[in-house]
Amino acid sequence: MVEYSIDDALNIIGFGRLQYLVFFGCFTQQMFISNEQFGISLVIVAASCDYYVDEHRMSWLMVATFAAQACSSHFMGYQADKIGRRKLMLIASMSCMTASFISSLMPEFWSFLVMRFVMGIFVPGPGMAVLTYLSEFTKFSLRPKVINFLYYAIGVSLMYMAAWAVLMLPLDIRVKVHKNYAITSWRILMWLQLVPGIVSCIILSCTPESPKYYLSVGKPDKAYAVLEKCCRSSKGKDVTLKSLGIDSLKPPETVALETTKTGCARIWEETKPIFTPPILKPMMLITFTLFLLFGTGFGLTVWIPRAVKMGNDLHKDLILCDMIDEAHRANITFTESACHLSMRTLEASLYLGTCAILFSVLITLLFIWTHRQVILLLFASFSVAGGLMLNFVKLHELVIIGLVLLTVPALCSIRLSLSVLIDAIPTHLRSKAVSLSTMFGRVGVLVASMYVGYTLSWNCFVTFNMFVLCMTAVILLVSFLPFDGKTGSRTVL
Repeated sequence: MVEYSIDDALNIIGFGRLQYLVFFGCFTQQMFISNEQFGISLVIVAASCDYYVDEHRMSWLMVATFAAQACSSHFMGYQADKIGRRKLMLIASMSCMTASFISSLMPEFWSFLVMRFVMGIFVPGPGMAVLTYLSEFTKFSLRPKVINFLYYAIGVSLMYMAAWAVLMLPLDIRVKVHKNYAITSWRILMWLQLVPGIVSCIILSCTPESPKYYLSVGKPDKAYAVLEKCCRSSKGKDVTLKSLGIDSLKPPETVALETTKTGCARIWEETKPIFTPPILKPMMLITFTLFLLFGTGFGLTVWIPRAVKMGNDLHKDLILCDMIDEAHRANITFTESACHLSMRTLEASLYLGTCAILFSVLITLLFIWTHRQVILLLFASFSVAGGLMLNFVKLHELVIIGLVLLTVPALCSIRLSLSVLIDAIPTHLRSKAVSLSTMFGRVGVLVASMYVGYTLSWNCFVTFNMFVLCMTAVILLVSFLPFDGKTGSRTVL
């Protein structure tokens, strides 16, 4: 009897129709998560007249959303390793969509803030599970490339929300329901951002659980059955694993430790192996890297529509920080300015989405010649260059390019960095490790959001140049990651 590891079996099977279905389900799920995280930057500017959102309220909204994500992130990873990636993704995604829909109906800012906090509790579930679930259906040599293709969803999401905003917001829909409460264009925009999540849940309800998860919890027969489906979808319905010489699957080299503890003590006991060599070094390096990438990427991207709108209100070409300072001196605030996003602001969001896709295409092309370490170093250098540009360029279009260069390469590097961690962590610890590292990433967003909200009007140049220093630190951290020459990382089953 010939035993194969799952990675060896996937290498023989290839990437067939079932894996494409899994990919599309994860892609639309990532679109939904990105809609919730980035789409709110358009929604909240459009909702300024109803909610009176200034810079401080915007900061608190970001803090509430990402604080909830940070609080629940590790628990979601623990549950994904316990009940399965697919099951966790479906439960958390449907709960997230329900909370998001309810938040769209809230009559004033503080109730809206509370429901966005509730929504944020469930975001880490699908946000983390899409990576582990998709990667465990993908052969090792393709994994970084497939995860990069998954990242295209973020660019598509930015364009999706901006395109709907271009269509919906100028209509100025206002259907009065009761007194001052009305169904408005921005509420409908929030409903439209749920559509990819609904599509994803329908697709994922038709796909199987991860074979690596089944093997990690001692269910080799179910793991074999899932691989059998992958085999038939890839090689043809008459081809079986046995016909390819795969009689059974090797058990994982490392397994979850049995423990009699319960509650938080059990979670800690099962998490503790992450902080032991040889896992410790890549875990800590990626965690600190994600803290900086999340803070720069997510923490700044949501402010771009607001900064562009401020420039539109001034009708001048200025250095970004001079524009913001003059806007504050002129008392131009978001609660006092018109509640409609200009076409120039919406176009900036479309450009941002287009650039995210273009940078993802660049990663795909770079994979032909080089590996992840070089790509991560190159993208961090792009961010540093973009941040430095903002100190002297005045033309509106160049300011947008500087903001894009500062934020988008950082966003693109997040999934690429996580793919390194996925390859370095055993299956039974993988979701916990990913969720724990992204939890610290979300703490980075909290710090960045509060930092931007409270320093932008004090000293804008300090605000943006601090992010330049953060991306310089990313260059140093990435240079210490344990990469090999062929794939760009080391792998553990």
